[in-house]
Amino acid sequence: MKVSVTIEKLNGHDKEGKIGKIYKKTGDRISIGDEMFTIESGKGALNVKSSWDGTILELSIREGDVVAKGQVVGSIDAMQTGTSNTKKGYSFGLAKPEDKTLEVDVLIIGGGPGGYVAAIRGAQAGLRVALVEEDRLGGTCLNYGCIPTKAMASSVSVLENIKTSMIHGISVGDVNLDFGQLMARKEDVVNQLVGGIEHLMEAHAIEYINGKAVIDEQGKIIVHTKRTHYQFKYKDLILAIGSKPAYLPIPGSDLPDILTSEELLNMKEIPKSLTIIGGGVIGMEFAFIYRALGAEVNVVEFLPQILNILDEDVADVIRNSAEEKGIKIFESAKAMGIKNTLDGSKLLEVEINGEITSICSQKIAMAVGRSANLKSIALEKLGIELNERGNGIAVDGFMKTNLDHIYAIGDVTNIIQLAHVASHQGMVAIDHILGNCHEMDYRFVPSAIFTSPEIGNVGMTEKEARKHNLKIITGKFPFMANGKALTMGEPDGFVKIIADADSRIIIGGAIIGTHATDLMSVLTNLIESQTCIDDAAKVIYAHPTTSESIHEAILMLDNRGIHFA
Repeated sequence: MKVSVTIEKLNGHDKEGKIGKIYKKTGDRISIGDEMFTIESGKGALNVKSSWDGTILELSIREGDVVAKGQVVGSIDAMQTGTSNTKKGYSFGLAKPEDKTLEVDVLIIGGGPGGYVAAIRGAQAGLRVALVEEDRLGGTCLNYGCIPTKAMASSVSVLENIKTSMIHGISVGDVNLDFGQLMARKEDVVNQLVGGIEHLMEAHAIEYINGKAVIDEQGKIIVHTKRTHYQFKYKDLILAIGSKPAYLPIPGSDLPDILTSEELLNMKEIPKSLTIIGGGVIGMEFAFIYRALGAEVNVVEFLPQILNILDEDVADVIRNSAEEKGIKIFESAKAMGIKNTLDGSKLLEVEINGEITSICSQKIAMAVGRSANLKSIALEKLGIELNERGNGIAVDGFMKTNLDHIYAIGDVTNIIQLAHVASHQGMVAIDHILGNCHEMDYRFVPSAIFTSPEIGNVGMTEKEARKHNLKIITGKFPFMANGKALTMGEPDGFVKIIADADSRIIIGGAIIGTHATDLMSVLTNLIESQTCIDDAAKVIYAHPTTSESIHEAILMLDNRGIHFA
């Protein structure tokens, strides 16, 4: 029986790949599972194995050839008595799913930046790992948060650079924005990265199951898919079940068309006007994005300062930038309720200085944080305890819950809801399972905020230090005095470094300005290694770079800055 050799799949969402090593040739005998050739792409190499016993009649490929999904690249004279593992025909839903019990060392529920990193870490150490994800690999960060937001922010940056190109003597005429293409590019970026994680699951032999994990009455974890009903036996369990957008408990917040970050990332058209409730990281990032796209934007913040976690001087730069771009900021403003108007717009009632006023806009978005997915799985059936506030799973420094062999990581713990924190928590949990004692340390967690300009922050802020009555010294250097920043036309912002006045150890820092989020790793390393001012000042920074501003800020701690008086 002659059967075709077809490229049935590629790594992740790749459409093409390049033929790498070829292990078989025309005339060779072949068995089910034998490796025939590899297909290489940006995500690594995929081994193509035979689904038949038989003899190769033809392989019409050479090393270096580019092939596409669905392409026929050869044929096999298959033994009809052999067993094929190719896909069976459709059963139109009548076939009974197979019951399967999986025995693993570690079962991970949730495939976000905490879960998939823990899975890889475990597999690298030789553990048998299974990962269950109800939605898509990558979690909120990759699919509905960090990555798509930054993809949109990157497109917006290109748009703004074009609009201001005249300062460089470049005239481009009218600028046309294709919002559909902008959003399609965002999806391409997301799909490429999701595909990369899918490849990593395969490369590390991790049992990945796309389905919803359920805890039955006996406390067993089961997953039902169309083809298979899984039941798990495991030694250790890691819960990485994430979070969801939070809503303010005000009248009208449950209207069906109130937006969250997820809807803002999947808009079909740009709203004429948008009011964002919440002036934190999420709210301000979207404010800059949609204002640059042409929407009239209002931001309503309950606290006296937008980005309240930051020092006042940092927030001042963002406030000024926002107002220059036409974003209206309302601080110390309490959202009271939302109503529909006759023309389909939204009316937000706001209390400012004891008076009730209203803001009218086409759309309203909630950006008031995220709440842990505590109801997504029956935690009570496992006997897992929550923290004192009841808004996250209680864990110790090793990410272990109140139960032996059960861990929780990421947003569901509600400690610090950042992707890189979740990833590190996942590695700490796996290391503890392996017998290592590496506790989480949250003192030096960097944050990256993609407003315009960008913000990076790590360690102790100036206002935190003063709140704890610490004796500190600060050094600040403006980007307007940095040669590279000026050549780029990006003079806004500064580098600020905070040190303990007595020990002279650097304990905190903030960067606001061009490429601030990329520069933050320098400050993070200085703070993590408890570097003193004198040692930090000895490091030579390349010229001309924006990183020189870090060196100048260090020198400014002793009022010894070279390029700023």
